[in-house]
Amino acid sequence: MIPFGAGTRSRLLPLSVPMRYFGAAVGFQVLAWALLVAAPEALSDFRGGLGPAFAALHAVTLGVLALAAIGASLQLLPVATRQPVRSVPAARLIWWLLVPGLLLFIGGSAAHDLSIMAPGAAAAFVALAAYCWLLFENLRRARGMRAIRAYGWAALACLALALALGAALVAHYAYGFALERSGIALAHLVLAGYGFMGLLALGLSTFLLPMFALAPPPSERLTLAALALGLGAIALALAAIALRLEGLLVLAAATGLAAALAHVIALERSLRAGLRPPLGAAFVLVRVSWGCLLASLALGVALALGAAPERAQALFGALLVAGWLLTFLLAVLQRIVPFLASVHAASASRVPARVSAMTPERTLDVHRILHLCALGALLVGIAAGSVWLVRLGALAGFAAAIAYAVFFGTVMLRLRATHSGGRPDVLQPTN
Repeated sequence: MIPFGAGTRSRLLPLSVPMRYFGAAVGFQVLAWALLVAAPEALSDFRGGLGPAFAALHAVTLGVLALAAIGASLQLLPVATRQPVRSVPAARLIWWLLVPGLLLFIGGSAAHDLSIMAPGAAAAFVALAAYCWLLFENLRRARGMRAIRAYGWAALACLALALALGAALVAHYAYGFALERSGIALAHLVLAGYGFMGLLALGLSTFLLPMFALAPPPSERLTLAALALGLGAIALALAAIALRLEGLLVLAAATGLAAALAHVIALERSLRAGLRPPLGAAFVLVRVSWGCLLASLALGVALALGAAPERAQALFGALLVAGWLLTFLLAVLQRIVPFLASVHAASASRVPARVSAMTPERTLDVHRILHLCALGALLVGIAAGSVWLVRLGALAGFAAAIAYAVFFGTVMLRLRATHSGGRPDVLQPTN
């Protein structure tokens, strides 16, 4: 567990910094589901290229996942590595570049308007490059927690490569640069999905989930073994794409599956030794996300073997992005946001703050049910080629995103009440 003592509090950012990233991620989730509601047929047969499905995909990957990952890592990695963020103004500036840039990029790609899309991509590229610098500086000066540092370095390397490939794809669309688009797009997906966001999620979860469960950290040997397997899988996948070797791609997917199993086993062992349930009801979403991670890699093996069913590519993307990454993020974020709010509330009022007092549980119950319904309808709809079922899933996802926005807004209102003296039941002594 990571103690939030006096030294840790000195490494806390101003609350407005991580919360602006989380708040923007909540808004982009609403936008992503709205795009799918408007054009469900675009997802069922998605094979790449600009349009609503491309825009919805990047509203999730960049607008939700990347923004939330940046906000979480800027706050949590300094705590884990015992090093403060190098520049708080830079952390704020990244948000002001990234959010407007993403709005332009997503809007332009949905409308097939390259004159809007290209400047947005440029702003997002500069913002993510600045984040790479902040992450590099933190990891360079870090102490302790060797496994988390290793995951951080691996995620940083994957992000740098993914940015380079993403810039090449934008140049292809906007300026007609000649390149092998399908191969570069697949490599970009591997580096961004399983590389940057995937490794960052796996690394942070090795101390976040045990912290919430009051459990011992997972075995460092097994954690580092999972990382080595994951990096090996990514390297094999990139080599297979570059050399067009399907057999090597099968080996890459199988190695990735072994890495995911090692990660899940390590965390399950750790959490079983915990003193309390790790995330309460939210842990249902964590286990669902793990199942989708394993399913995406198993489907990846089938795709590489040429034995996958029709529409398997779209199903693979849905399992990876909506099933694993988004579901896991929503599960963990619903604990991180009230947790940070309670820490800052205690700092402001000098009274211990209960996380449960900050958390609107009924709203989260509604969100969890709606999100699982959306995910199920989306996956079945894609597999069956049913546009109406995909639309139904998108509608449920849109409703779930609204519920999540209500959750976030409620936490912010309760935090504000603690600073203004608010209701006496908001803050209570911890047990």
